[in-house]
Amino acid sequence: MIRLRVALYARYSAGPRQTDQSIEGQVRDCTDFCKQKGFEIVELYADRHISGKTDERPEFQRLIVDSKKNKFDGVVVWKTDRFARNKYDSAIYKRQLRQNGIQIFYAKESIPDGPEGIILESLMEGLAEYYSAELAQKIKRGMHESALKGRALGPNRPLGYKTGENHTYEIDPDGAKAVQIIFEMYIAGEANADICRRLNDLGYRTSQGNEFNKNSVSRIIQNKMYIGIYEAAGVRIEDGVPALVSKEMFHLAQMEKERRKTSKRERKEVADYMLSGKLFCGHCKKAMNGVSGTGKSGRKFYYYYCPSSRAKKLCKKRHVRKEYIEDLIVRKTVEHVLQPEVITHIADLLYEELQKGDTRETDIAYYNKRLRENKKASENILKAIEKGLASDTLLARLDSLESEKVALEGELAYHKSKIHTVEKGEILYCLGKYLEPETLDWEAYKKKVIEGFIKEVYLFDDHFLIYYNVTGMEDISLLDKENDGCSVFDERSSKWS
Repeated sequence: MIRLRVALYARYSAGPRQTDQSIEGQVRDCTDFCKQKGFEIVELYADRHISGKTDERPEFQRLIVDSKKNKFDGVVVWKTDRFARNKYDSAIYKRQLRQNGIQIFYAKESIPDGPEGIILESLMEGLAEYYSAELAQKIKRGMHESALKGRALGPNRPLGYKTGENHTYEIDPDGAKAVQIIFEMYIAGEANADICRRLNDLGYRTSQGNEFNKNSVSRIIQNKMYIGIYEAAGVRIEDGVPALVSKEMFHLAQMEKERRKTSKRERKEVADYMLSGKLFCGHCKKAMNGVSGTGKSGRKFYYYYCPSSRAKKLCKKRHVRKEYIEDLIVRKTVEHVLQPEVITHIADLLYEELQKGDTRETDIAYYNKRLRENKKASENILKAIEKGLASDTLLARLDSLESEKVALEGELAYHKSKIHTVEKGEILYCLGKYLEPETLDWEAYKKKVIEGFIKEVYLFDDHFLIYYNVTGMEDISLLDKENDGCSVFDERSSKWS
């Protein structure tokens, strides 16, 4: 009597309760099953600490390859979920095994032959896939329940704490002392580097066993756990853990943090050159740079200058005061551009551009076409597999097409959900805000106008040219009359086109 040659496949997932005993238990049950059936076991394939949700399992892939080499006639698996918890992978590889003449047996699940067996097997695979998703939800629920009880989650513990009974937080005396030193020195105004040096010299170490660094201090003084607040998995419990410092001390540390932040910001404060990258020398066409200088009284002045005039004296352009030129450009823009009739003209142009830029229908057609191509390519590969032409390359390509399909469906859904709702009235309302500079902070208004409307400014010694970020209008040339603030339109370029 010829005995059926079979290979055993066993797998256990990553998890705290999954061990090599899981493999041994599966092998034991599969071996007993083979004895009852009179099968001859010729090979064992076992993947340890690997999820069934992926097909990137070395031993599983070795089994698939060996199935083509006539090494065995059947595969015995403990349950359907050991083979795969993903319907797609399960169907593909089972088809491949069957095309290679390999039968599949389950030691702990009875799957009848015929159509009913196919339905039941599909049901069992679906349950295994559901179990995988349900397990992830259970883990999340378990973490939430543990958090409600104030238990420590994950392997890491903040400095000054250790895990006690029932996984609740307890005070670690040495770490707690280090935390208190940090708060005391920080509130006293000691630099982070000095605090770290002090702790390291005293032999204290971080919760990871490393020496302290400046980042360690910053993280610790902001951690609300040190005043007894427990936060994890969306749960917040006041007095949920033992406090290491008082709320007053924590508050003082936050005030010191803000003081340092403000002090640092003040030391590094620089002028906001709003026309930077937009202001050019009218003579040599080079971008003008911002520069500052301090007068005898100690007052600071800010200017724009042409680099050619300052370095090699190749340009005769004089520098110009920052505040003066920025104010002048914005005032002239308000007087001659940000007017009701011009705003209406700009709103028309913007609305037309929005209409032209609405590619929703084109995008939907494009992604539908890509999906049709994807479907055709997948069907061709499946036909080849059904004819027994399966290969690792084809299977990899099929997997790639499935991933591509998911991405394409996502893009299609996004573009179908996009609805053009911007009306001309809404555009006019937004632009109308520029007509009311007196209602806004002047500096903020200047910045808004320069960023939104000004494309380039070419500055000469007696006039300047402004180019705007709107088509359908010429540049406006303004003549500055000896710095008296009186400017007029140049007749050559003051008309709208």
